[in-house]
Amino acid sequence: MDLGEGMSDLIATLPTVLAHAVYDRLTAQGLAIGDARRNADDEDEVLASDERTLDQIRADILADTLLTAAPDADPTRTDDGPGLLGAIRARVQVVVPALTLLGVDEGPADLVGRSPIDAETARALLGSTRHPIERILTDPVSGSVIEVDTYERPASLDRFLRGRDQRCRFPGCRLPAVRCEVDHSHDAALGGRTARCNLGHLCQRHHSMKQFTPWQVRQLEGGVMEWTSPLGLVYIDRPPIPVSFRPDADSGQDDSGQDDPGHGDPAQERSEEDDAGQDHAGQERPESAIDTSECDTGGEDDAPF
Repeated sequence: MDLGEGMSDLIATLPTVLAHAVYDRLTAQGLAIGDARRNADDEDEVLASDERTLDQIRADILADTLLTAAPDADPTRTDDGPGLLGAIRARVQVVVPALTLLGVDEGPADLVGRSPIDAETARALLGSTRHPIERILTDPVSGSVIEVDTYERPASLDRFLRGRDQRCRFPGCRLPAVRCEVDHSHDAALGGRTARCNLGHLCQRHHSMKQFTPWQVRQLEGGVMEWTSPLGLVYIDRPPIPVSFRPDADSGQDDSGQDDPGHGDPAQERSEEDDAGQDHAGQERPESAIDTSECDTGGEDDAPF
């Protein structure tokens, strides 16, 4: 149970004999450390600076034993060495801002799935790990993942891709994204990044077609897919536009139910427009009034007639 301030309670319900035996052993080991601390020379800075209480020492010994020792009561253990239980190691995921990791600031890190931890603890964990540190690029506003250094994708990146693609991204395919596979547009084995700009949903059929046939795909800005067929024809597939709803047009009445004086009778307005149209009937539009700014006039040879 998380207590806040980077601390948690670990509670185990055991048979009475075992519970008292565990507590007695932790106490004896804690007292031994306390004796060594009192008898330490001034040259031993580690022991001399140790100011932990007996309860704190017991907690540290318990954590050290559980995380590093192999249990003797392992049903898979053989005479040749520890069994499967002894091979199991604790694993936690810590997300640390780059500036905190470099020591520029003391911002908190995140123990994934649990609670924040202080910067010093986070740096100590990352400094002692034997696993490679994975870089994760996140959106500074929403915090959603944009890119990672590994092949595997975090859940937030998958959610973004499902929301953007909604279906298989081969032109004309309508298989929902939840039944598709996430594909690297530029193959990860060839240096493709695990990023929004290089990922898209493909159904199994079109995923295999992309991988084993001359069809090629290139992802453009905004998640637009550019497909090139074996004959060199280019097809563009754009992300589906999310469904949206607009409010009804103004009915011409105010909140009191009376007609809005700013809105006249639609029939009368149409009649006035018709009258205006009749006033200009038969008049030729001057050539200078024709807008050609958006047209490609071209030369005389390009004229359609």
